[in-house]
Parts: sequence; structure tokens; C-alpha cells
Amino acid sequence: MDKMNKTLFSLILMLLSITVYAQTSDPVVMNINGKDIKKSEFEYIYNKNNNEGAIDKRSLEEYIVLFKNFKLRVAEAESQGMDTTVAFHKEFNEYRNQLAKSYLKDPEINENLLLQAYNRTLEFVEISAVFIAFPQMEKRRLFNVIPADTLAVYQKAMEVHNLAIKKDADFEELVKKYSSDERMKQAERPGYMGWHSGLNLLPVLEMNLATANVGQVTMPIRLPQGYYVIKVLNKIPHPGEVHAAHILIMSPADADTVQISDAQNKIAEIEKKLNEGADFGELAKEYSEDKGSAAKGGDLSWIQYGQMVPEFNDTIFKMNETGTISQPFKTKFGYHIVKLLEKRPAASLEELRTQIENKLNRTGNFTVLYQPGIDKLKASTNFTPNEKTCKLLAEKANTLFPTDSLYTSQFENSTETLFTIKEQPVTISDFMAYLKKNPQTYSNLSSEAFTENLNQFIYQSIMDNENKELENKYPEFKNLVQEYRDGILLFEVSNKEVWEKASSDTEGLAKYFDENKSKYAWDEPHWKGYVILVKDAATKKKIQKEITKMPDEEAVQYLLDKYKTEETPVVKVEKGLFTKGQNKFVDETIFKTGKVEFPENYQDFFLLGKLLSKYPESYMDVRGLVVTDYQDYLEQEWLKYLNEKYPVIIYKDIIEKEFK
Repeated sequence: MDKMNKTLFSLILMLLSITVYAQTSDPVVMNINGKDIKKSEFEYIYNKNNNEGAIDKRSLEEYIVLFKNFKLRVAEAESQGMDTTVAFHKEFNEYRNQLAKSYLKDPEINENLLLQAYNRTLEFVEISAVFIAFPQMEKRRLFNVIPADTLAVYQKAMEVHNLAIKKDADFEELVKKYSSDERMKQAERPGYMGWHSGLNLLPVLEMNLATANVGQVTMPIRLPQGYYVIKVLNKIPHPGEVHAAHILIMSPADADTVQISDAQNKIAEIEKKLNEGADFGELAKEYSEDKGSAAKGGDLSWIQYGQMVPEFNDTIFKMNETGTISQPFKTKFGYHIVKLLEKRPAASLEELRTQIENKLNRTGNFTVLYQPGIDKLKASTNFTPNEKTCKLLAEKANTLFPTDSLYTSQFENSTETLFTIKEQPVTISDFMAYLKKNPQTYSNLSSEAFTENLNQFIYQSIMDNENKELENKYPEFKNLVQEYRDGILLFEVSNKEVWEKASSDTEGLAKYFDENKSKYAWDEPHWKGYVILVKDAATKKKIQKEITKMPDEEAVQYLLDKYKTEETPVVKVEKGLFTKGQNKFVDETIFKTGKVEFPENYQDFFLLGKLLSKYPESYMDVRGLVVTDYQDYLEQEWLKYLNEKYPVIIYKDIIEKEFK
């Protein structure tokens, strides 16, 4: 054999040995009803039930039998179609989806983007704005803007910008003249939008404001509704948050001199009581005309800078010491006194991380936030786009909005590949179905909406593929899912064939008891019957005469029916099975021990029943024991039936070799 042939032969042997090892490293140890059971599944369940903490450890021989019988029950459940019901799939899928979350890790995020967003939360910006709306706003078609629609609006926004940056420009007059928002025009301060920090505004606004200086007017900023031209009025570092309470005496802007005087007198009286040591919370409950907070002692909870009207905001944020109470001050609502309850600094990045991530996701920044993780997922799944089809869809999005029916109808039946994941094609029609189910997008421009939706669809497709592969990638996941699946089926079929039957089969229980009565023999006599308390001796004599010829059960029912309408019943019945010491009335009469003490309203008693010296009279006397034993009996009979019904092969030599 020449050198080349030897090398080729060695390579073939090596490949064969790898294949054989792959086939035998997880060998079949059982076959139940034609279904192979691998060593890994048997080993997982065996180790789980025979670890150091197990209460009832079993030998390998015993466990082989237990496992076989477990799988036979599952095979029977499958034979009865229990694995096809809606209820089964709902419970199983809920468990698998929940378990999958711990294996499907969120993709790596762009930490720099997250940090930039957090840094914007550390500053408050005071702003005014002119808003120029897209024409679609008037038609209430907010998310249907194609590129050509933006040009005229942008040119108008640039005109406003150019006017605003001129020396001595009056920004409020520009708002009145150009703004599309009537409320902003008619406001007390036209265009004024107050104080904001990161997480209060959309990211695109935050990013532009972060780089703008005080007094500067931004270039037009496009949002889904239109363009904003913003003037930065002021900036301050984040002053933290305050927890405050207040007392309000209302005095509206149109109040007359008498109303104003009354309000001033009331707030002065409250201030005097506070100075004399009165409790702030109690005074708020009694006097404050802000009914919402008054009931809570004036508590306004936590307040961010700029959240309240300017006078209130300035007063509370200048207070530093907890417990400080302000002097009375006036706002447009009336006269206030505020108390500083607590202060806390701005939240940390870790405290805000989830909130920032969610906001970025909601506002069209999903792709850029998760891009590092998406790139890694693409590489690991051999993601390959079809550039031709992607270009075709993108070009169409320049004239039609991607979630419009006109857009999706053109492609919804296309089987052309859009991209592949692990060589598996994902088609254009799959993407159209995704768009129909997920119609909303933050992006207002059709081409941007297409890009964002496509990227989210790619990510979702990759994660769906990862989800399908979990059983192949993680043996522990596969075993947990299999165990839960079989557990559901085991419960359902055992409940039907054994547990419910053992509890409700009265004929079977009676027959089993009669055939096994000796198992339930007693060590001491039991008295079975009714203890009947009566009002007095005369009533006892009368009642006994009435029921003298009746069977016990009939007599008791007669007494309950006849005397139950009494306000204080003349008869009280207790049914039971008693041994010595369990009932004082039975003890005195039957077992001749002790002396009874009557409860209120009763002075005499008698018994209806019999003494059972050794054996119960019926299975009902020992029902709990009989049901348990009958259940065990049904279980054994059922297992005999299953072992005869389904073919079983156990490869004991392999099991003993693998588990020696």
C-alpha cells in the first residue's frame, strides 16, 4: 500500500471511529413501544432521583423497573391522544417558553449608546420650540410619510431657524406665526416646553439638546409628527429629586380682593399654628384645599426638577435640610406652604439601565442599541442576506409605507428568499406576515421604517432559530423539557386510570373491601352510630316513641326534618365511629367509663347505632385506607396490562456497563 493510500485509509478509519463514538456515546438503553430511550435521558432521571439528597434511593435494578413503568404510562397517555389536546400544548408551551428565557440570552448591547443616554439624564434643559407639522398630521396619517413629503416642511423649518438666529429675534413671535400647534401658540409663554432631562424627551431631541449651548437655536429636528426648531433657554446639572408635602389655600387668578384677603389670612393662620408646633400632616388634612394630597397629610410623593410650576419648583429645590418648612408663597393656584420630607441624588446608571433600554427600543433605536449582539448572532448562525430582494423592498419603501396594505399586498405571496439562517431560507412572504402582525414603528419616514422593521425581523428570526435549537445545544434543557412533558402526561393518564377511579368507583371499593376485610381488623372495639342530644327527658321519651320502628338513618333524618325549624333545636345529632375516650356520651353508655357533661340547652341524650367488636361494617368506615389500598391495586393491575400491551426491550448489558 503506497503512502497516499495509507494516509487515505487512516483518515477513513479516523472518521469511522468518530462516527462510531458519536453513535455509542449516548447509546439506546431501552425501547418502549418502538421508541428508543437514550442513556442520557435515563441517566438524568436516575441521577436526579438518586443523588445525595434523595430520601428513597433505589438500586439500579429497581430503578430500571421504575423507569420502564414510567415510560409505559407515558406511552399509554400518547396512545390516548393526551399529548394532542389544546390544554396539554398550552401548559407544555408555557413551561418551555418560560424555561427558554434563561437560555436565550439578550444580545450584547451598545454600552456606549447606553452611557450617552444616561449622561443626558444628569442635566436639565429649559426649552421653547416652534413645531412645523407634516401634512399627514392633519389627515391623522401620522406614520405614513414618504421621503418626498418631508422636503417642503423641512424648508419651512429652515426658514424659522434662520429667522430665530438673527440678532434681536423674538422667538415667541416666531411661535405665534409659524407653529402648527395651536396650544403652543396660545400658551401664556408661546412655545415654552419647560424643564426636561434624559428619559423625559425622545432620544433624537435629547441628543440635539445635549450639544446645544444656552441661548442657541437648534437646526430643525425631525420627529414622526414633523420638525422642531428648539431654543435652549437654560441648563443646570441634575439637582436630584425631592419628596415634599404642601398645604394649599386656593386663590385663582381671577379672585377678587375679598377672596385674596381670605386666602392670605388662612395661610397666615396655618403658618402661626406651624410655628407653635402643630403637626404639618394634620394641618394639611384639616385645611389644605388640594384634596388629593390633603388626605395623605399633604404628601406629593417624589418630584423632579421642573415638574411643578416655577414658584413651587424654585422654593422646594432651594430647601436642603429634611423637615424644613417654607414660608407661605404664591403660585397661580393660590398660597402654599411646603415641607421637605426627603432628598435623593440622581439615579445611577444601573438603576436606570432597564428604563433606558426600553425607551431606546420603543423610539426606533433598537438596531443601534443591539447592533453588537446582532452582529455576533449573524456570524454564529451563518446569516446571509439576499441583496437583490432587500434592495427591491427598500426601493419600494421610498414610495409606499411598509405597513400599508398596498406595500404588503405586492409581496405577501412571494417565496423568494430574503435571507438564510444556517442555510434555512426566510422568504419575503415571511417578512410581510411579520409586518402585518407588527404594524407600528417609531420611524415616520417610509425608508427608515423599512430598515428598522427589517432589522427587528432579522433579529426575531435569528432568535426563533436559536429557540428551536435549544434541545440540541443544551442537554440539560432537553432533559428538563422532556421531563416536564412526560410529567404532564403521567399525571393526566394516572388521574384518569387510577386516582379518579379509586376515589369514585363505589362498587369497586365495596368489592375490594369485602375481599380484603381481614386487612382492616381493629385492635379495639368501635361504636358506630348517632349521638342524639335532646332538650329534656320528656322530649327524649316522646322522640324515642316516634322513631321506635324506624331504621337508624331514617330515624335521624325524620328528627332533623321535624325539629329543624325550632329557634333553639330540641334535637342535636352527631354521627361518628368512636373508640373508648373519643366521645363522652358513647363512653358512659357503651364503654361504661366517665360521666357526661351536657352543653347548654340540652339535658338528656340517647344513642342509635351498634358496637363493632373487630371489623368495620363497610368500606365507608375505613374509606381513606381502602381508597389508598384500592388505588395501589388498580395501579398494579394497570401496569400488568401496560406491560402486556406494549413491547419493551431493555438492554441490560449496556445499562450495567454504562452505570457500573
